[in-house]
Amino acid sequence: MNNIFSDSGVLAEHLPHYEPRAGQGAMANAVAELLSQEKVQSHPDQEPSQAHCLIVEAGTGLGKTLAYLVPAALSGKRVVVSTNTRNLQDQILKREIPFLQKYITPGLSAMSVKGRQNYLCLYRWHQLNAQGQQTLFQGLPAGKKDEAQDLHQCLNKWLQETCVADRAELPALSGNSLLWQKICCQPYFCLGADCPYAHDCYLNRLRRSAASCQLLIVNHHLLFSDLAVRKNGFGEVLPRYQSVIIDEAHHLENVAGNFFGCSFSKYQIIDLIADIEQSMLKRGKGAEAVQQYTAILASARALAGLNEQFAAAFPVQKGRFPLAGLFAEEPALKRARDTLLSALNSLADQLDKAKGQDAPWAHYGQRSQDIGQHLEQITAPVLSSNTIKEQSKYVQWVERTEKNLTLSATPIDVADELKTTLYAGAEHCLFTSATLRTNSEKTGGFGYFCQRLGMPEETITHSFPSPFDYQGKSLLYVPGNHFPEPTDSAYRTALHQEIAQLLRCSQGRALVLFTSFRALELAWHSLQDELPYSLLRQGTCSRSLLLDRFTEEINSVLFAVASFWEGVDVPGESLSLVIIDKLPFEVPSDPVIMARMERIKAAGGNPFMEFQIPRAVLTLRQGVGRLMRHANDQGVMAILDIRLFSKFYGRRFRASLPDAPMCRTIQDVESFFYDAQLPLS
Repeated sequence: MNNIFSDSGVLAEHLPHYEPRAGQGAMANAVAELLSQEKVQSHPDQEPSQAHCLIVEAGTGLGKTLAYLVPAALSGKRVVVSTNTRNLQDQILKREIPFLQKYITPGLSAMSVKGRQNYLCLYRWHQLNAQGQQTLFQGLPAGKKDEAQDLHQCLNKWLQETCVADRAELPALSGNSLLWQKICCQPYFCLGADCPYAHDCYLNRLRRSAASCQLLIVNHHLLFSDLAVRKNGFGEVLPRYQSVIIDEAHHLENVAGNFFGCSFSKYQIIDLIADIEQSMLKRGKGAEAVQQYTAILASARALAGLNEQFAAAFPVQKGRFPLAGLFAEEPALKRARDTLLSALNSLADQLDKAKGQDAPWAHYGQRSQDIGQHLEQITAPVLSSNTIKEQSKYVQWVERTEKNLTLSATPIDVADELKTTLYAGAEHCLFTSATLRTNSEKTGGFGYFCQRLGMPEETITHSFPSPFDYQGKSLLYVPGNHFPEPTDSAYRTALHQEIAQLLRCSQGRALVLFTSFRALELAWHSLQDELPYSLLRQGTCSRSLLLDRFTEEINSVLFAVASFWEGVDVPGESLSLVIIDKLPFEVPSDPVIMARMERIKAAGGNPFMEFQIPRAVLTLRQGVGRLMRHANDQGVMAILDIRLFSKFYGRRFRASLPDAPMCRTIQDVESFFYDAQLPLS
């Protein structure tokens, strides 16, 4: 590794502006050591042996991607690299992999594998074409039909040239395109070996190619979809692998919880009925067939009405709520559920009788059964008076949005699930991110991460700081003790005034992060006419367009929440100030958060100290990490929450922040921008 990462190594020779970083080389050596270890095979009568694990926190700018890719490529092992975002997935494939193939491992085979909805399904494509243009362009405005016809011709040409039919090859086709939703692969629609296009299937072609690759670049959702499928004995999504590298690993608990649970939604039934009706257009002839199709259609239409009635039986408030309380308060919910289950079973029976016909009736029947089983699994525990809440592995909850209703059962703890899937199946697991430590005193600051994910006790941990000059090029600002706390009635007015003052100091050029969309809206409306800068606001257009405008319009300000706390990479002058309204504690009324806190409390722990604070620390670190994205960047990180000093837990948050000088007066912020030679208003 030293021959590659040293000041005279391969990277220094071939990467423009490369600067050796001690942390990068040390991380590469640690990863190489991990991948060289042999997994002890357990006896068939014993518990499966656990993977060798390594945790590495790598500060922004360290170069962690190459620090794990180089040893992975040189190891000769089949490695899955999993990221939380497609952006990083694409970056690795388009930038780092070609470099490795050219200068380090010429024979390296690597490819990106995405979720199946990113690829075109030949069966659905031919089915839709057979129905004619009236169906193909159904629902489109008149002015859009010519555009859609051009797109259809483009798709026909593309299918003659593409290897795997990845939607990313068609930039003009948006992910939420109505046409794409009709022709993409869906897990519940695949006919498998019974598909008439199985031999030419793009997804099968992709899987054959992936089976021969050394490095597979995936995202967390696909990795955990594979683990969940293997756990349930339904085959596999990814080919067998030896090692797993999980980047952006701070998302792991939430992603794992989604895939090791189960869900039911109103739209699952709507999609099933729509697919049945489409297949009806190709139905066979004959008196017996017509009688069967009439019965199927009648059952499907009855199911559609009962689906709407079931959704309407839930409270109309949008948001997430525990299921148990709703069933206790609304006895009609149980009756509506039982009626819906009966209708799903009836439809499955009708489809089973017609499965010998030339249509995917058996597949639709299995989907009906699966939907019913999920609904029954999710709701049965909350209907049982014998269920002991403390012993339940899952929390059952419902979420209502503008158009959909979803019922879910999510594991309260994912540690045991990971032990029996990820750690038991792989030989090596690397977990890395810029933010994994929460500065607890256990395990070098990794105590929370290790405990939540059930890490083996012998797991090695490393923390390599960012090489950026936070001391010389940045400033941390927290208002003085006169500033009201977030619970104070005067806080909102003071917050808006403070934001305005800070934005005048920086001449715009700021990302303002809020902990709720309501707080964003109030601030934006309060300040839009008070400041001479372009105030961009999340929700007015797509994320990519907002970031493009923010980058190009140097003095603009971007107001954002949620997803903008991470993944925003705007180096240079356009982002010279990051403002965070308050400490990002999660809403404790969320059913999953509530259940996890109750579990800690039942075990004699302190959920605030052991769960809420660590999660808020990680989110805060992600937020302030938006400022310094390049060695030449400079600016101010402002956290407008004096609980950093007024509360006993403030010290823990402060200890997690970058090593930048701290100030508590606006005058110090003005002086910083003046000394940094950034213009003042």
